[in-house]
Amino acid sequence: MDAAADVVEAMIGTRLGDLKFGGAVAGRAHTAAGDAVRAGMDRVVAGMTQWAAVARETAAALRAGAEMYADAELRAAATLR
Repeated sequence: MDAAADVVEAMIGTRLGDLKFGGAVAGRAHTAAGDAVRAGMDRVVAGMTQWAAVARETAAALRAGAEMYADAELRAAATLR
């Protein structure tokens, strides 16, 4: 999950974060549509950023759980000896 979050964050930083599109770039006849595209892209970037953060939190929780089970297994094995 960390690797997936890395990919998403890299894409945001190198591809989506560099987009400079908006109403001013769209031209006079398309200012409102350009602003709408920019707002939509901002929502996509925000959602992807949030997803990456949650993926990292999930990965950390899974690692902690796996470590807890590994420790419990070691204690159980030591008890059986």
